[in-house]
Amino acid sequence: MAGDTVVFIDAFKPDHLMTVHKVQGNGVLLDGNRNFALSHLIRSASVQELSAGKRLGDQVWN
Repeated sequence: MAGDTVVFIDAFKPDHLMTVHKVQGNGVLLDGNRNFALSHLIRSASVQELSAGKRLGDQVWN
């Protein structure tokens, strides 16, 4: 949903927090329409990640 804070699920992708700008089909525009990601490659950031300002650990998320 627009305004959500998300992170990539893949540990090999950047670990910074991103904000959903707009949802388009199976993908999302991120950070004011500067980046695009497929929906299955991101997830909502946890409370701990929001506090840390980045994705934490290399946990597997489904």
